[in-house]
Amino acid sequence: MHERVESLAASEGRLFVLLEVRGEPFALPSAQVRAVSPVGRITRIPHAPREVRGVTNWRGKVLTLYDLGEALGLEGKPGLASYTVVLAPEKEDVDVGVMAEQVREVRAIPDEALEPLSSTRGLCHGVIDLEGLPVMVLDPKTLLDRLAMAVLSASSPR
Repeated sequence: MHERVESLAASEGRLFVLLEVRGEPFALPSAQVRAVSPVGRITRIPHAPREVRGVTNWRGKVLTLYDLGEALGLEGKPGLASYTVVLAPEKEDVDVGVMAEQVREVRAIPDEALEPLSSTRGLCHGVIDLEGLPVMVLDPKTLLDRLAMAVLSASSPR
């Protein structure tokens, strides 16, 4: 199956996981996604910033849940996410999930449909034109860096 996915990507473009957060479409490069899982019981972290929803048990590990809607200031009710998209960070000792209401599909996107953003200071580093619908491409490294900063600030003495 893995070989089939790689051959699809090679013939049709790069693979992206398409998800929805508070009604807005986003994409994550599939190479940086470890798994998609239902959101389990969430334990809040005292003094954590709003974008850190808490932690949950994922395959016997502590998974930190990141609320992208809060981080981006999107309208809508927090906490309605049904899924977590578990990121595959460079450091294996960190487990982070991005919360999403929907995970639509994994799709091969042709390189010409991906337009890089001129400013990459935010959480998104490109836009995909998906049949006329603009879909923001999230930068997993920036997501992880922001989450690390948020957790550090929450654990700092006040």
